[in-house]
This record gives sequence, structure tokens and C-alpha cells, in this order.
Amino acid sequence: MLTVYLLGGSIAVLVLVVVVIAFVVRRVRRAQRRKALEQIVERYQAGQALVRYVMIHRQCSEEVAYQRIAAFVKKHAPMDDHSLIERMLADDRQSLLESARRIFVRDPNGIDKI
Repeated sequence: MLTVYLLGGSIAVLVLVVVVIAFVVRRVRRAQRRKALEQIVERYQAGQALVRYVMIHRQCSEEVAYQRIAAFVKKHAPMDDHSLIERMLADDRQSLLESARRIFVRDPNGIDKI
């Protein structure tokens, strides 16, 4: 009888441990997803801020601002990547803005060259 009671207690403790671990894992994953989403939103907002900056300082439309950013990225990219940059301008502007951001990390004063 005592062994059945101890076995039942062990199973209860094991179930409790599994539930706690599952809860902790769920919270960690939720925090990781939230952080990843925040990073995506920050990158998007930073890209949009760059477009607005170019629009205001060069007094141009959004389309012209993207073209200026593409020209800037082309100046800093190898010749082989120029067609890729043209495709980013046409299809994936967020990647174009990411490329410009990476250039600014190396050359913070480059924003004045757009």
C-alpha cells in the first residue's frame, strides 16, 4: 500500500514538473516571437524613416526617393549586384532599404550623399 502511495505521489510530482516546464517553454517562445516581431517593425519603420528623410530633404516624391536610395546603394555595391538592386527597387523595396541601412552602419555620413 505504501509503495502504491509513493508511486502515485511520484507521478503527481512528475506531472507537475512537466506542466511547469511546458508553461516556461511557452512563455519563452512567446517572448522570442514578440522580440522578433518588434525587430521586424523597427526595421520597417527605420526604412520608412529613410524614405521620408530623402523625400523631405530632396523635396521629391516617394518614387523618386526610392530611386535615389537605389542609386546610392548601387554606388556602394559591386557591378554584379546592380541588376539585383534594380529588381529590389521594382519588387522588394524593404530589402533595398535594408541594403542602404547596412551601408549606413559602415558610413554614417553617407546619408548626405543620397
